Amino acid sequence: MKKILIGGILHNHDYTMLKIVGLPNKPGFAGKILTELGRANINLHFIAEGEDAQGLANMTICVSPDDSKKAITIVSSQRNGDQQQKVEEIPHISSLTVYGPHFREKPAISGEMCSALGHANINILGISTSISSVCCLIEDKDFENAYDSLLKVFELP
Repeated sequence: MKKILIGGILHNHDYTMLKIVGLPNKPGFAGKILTELGRANINLHFIAEGEDAQGLANMTICVSPDDSKKAITIVSSQRNGDQQQKVEEIPHISSLTVYGPHFREKPAISGEMCSALGHANINILGISTSISSVCCLIEDKDFENAYDSLLKVFELP
């Protein structure tokens, strides 16, 4: 199989992932939470949001371990009427980001990345894309195996 030429692979380790479930899916609510986190000087290394079958928003963010307790307090303080969203804290998370150039012309990037990690029996805990990158969250313990798996399908410059 011919490898796909990419711009490179970025990686970071030792994040804490926060899975936030049960947010109201209404205009401005996610922005309110993200603004409060920013005002608390908490840098977000990853953000993804989607809607569940009940119409509620679920958000995944990654923060440094030193900021996780403060981030949980901020997120938990944002109320949905009587409901309080649930926050699950998952430590020891790595991110792997495959980046361009010319991803618009290479529709196979995300599939190849996810397939390579799947073949290596590595569970993807979160995924986010942009016009020029695909980022996957995995457990820190799987990082070396994951990186090696990506080098089997992608060619670096």
